[in-house]
Amino acid sequence: MRDRLRQSPLRSALAALAAVGFALGLAGPTAVAQPTPSPDGSTGIGIRLLEAPVALEGDPRALSYIVDNLAPGTVIDRRFEVINDTGADASVRLYAGAAEITQDGGFTFADGASPNELTSWMTVTPSEVTVPAGASTEGLVTIAVPADATETERYAVVWAEVNGAAGPGGMSTVSRVGIRTYLSVGAGNGPPEDFSVTTVTPGRSETGAPVVTVGVDNTGGRALDPSATVTLTRGPGGISAAPVTGSGASIAPGSSGSVTIELDPALPAGPWTADVTVTSGRVSRDGSGQVTFPDAGTGDSSALATSSGSTPWVWIVVAIAVIVVVAAALLAFRRRAKDAT
Repeated sequence: MRDRLRQSPLRSALAALAAVGFALGLAGPTAVAQPTPSPDGSTGIGIRLLEAPVALEGDPRALSYIVDNLAPGTVIDRRFEVINDTGADASVRLYAGAAEITQDGGFTFADGASPNELTSWMTVTPSEVTVPAGASTEGLVTIAVPADATETERYAVVWAEVNGAAGPGGMSTVSRVGIRTYLSVGAGNGPPEDFSVTTVTPGRSETGAPVVTVGVDNTGGRALDPSATVTLTRGPGGISAAPVTGSGASIAPGSSGSVTIELDPALPAGPWTADVTVTSGRVSRDGSGQVTFPDAGTGDSSALATSSGSTPWVWIVVAIAVIVVVAAALLAFRRRAKDAT
């Protein structure tokens, strides 16, 4: 069974990159970071997803990552592009590597091509390719879910890796960029993504800037990649502050995490009303709580008064209801007009 796809419109979506440089044998803590330009302006090797499922058109994560729910026995293909901005021809190795979501580290990846159950279902072609300087090439990852696969969510990364020249002492460097893979196995649309926002906690960063940390409980069946917007109102003298946005680490199903947002250092201590909106994929949740920033460290947490954010199906139901009402009113009008004649 093959799925319907659409072309990703994000031609330059470097946010889809998991750009990580590390010494041979040493892996970084997360699988997502922005590439850092070198002094000559080049950004090295890049990778981006070229297509996503039509059914996930409203999920921003599906434009950057491989996100899907598949029934056992399903096979899917995803095209991706590798871009060479190193300034020289590059021999690029393409492969899938294991990943997981941990309580402390969010989405983390294993060293190199370390396997897990999901990577055993993945085939990346070509396995190695030479990309000329300033050019790009396409690759394909095929995921074949076994007919006896259990229903749970699994994680991996599709990597593009370049080996650097040996440095002092013979130590080589390896640079790799990757696309996260979140694959849920199950019938239908799979377990829903859902979460609640629980607390808001004021604090100070190491530099003394005020920060707000929003607690998030993953109550659904899919991993979360939460972002949050905080707006401070009803501050000292009735002042308000402009909204500020931040993002947090991935949160596995059944786990809790947080999003911390650093604010303007010039803000007074408070008290403030903190209105927060947390979003992951197509789901958003709103909450409001009271905060007063401490002189240092972490202040007192406040329980959030919450409400559910709007999701696309809500608007679909509303639209259908409006159409039905308008159609009924139009039909009644026509009948009255006919009776009048």
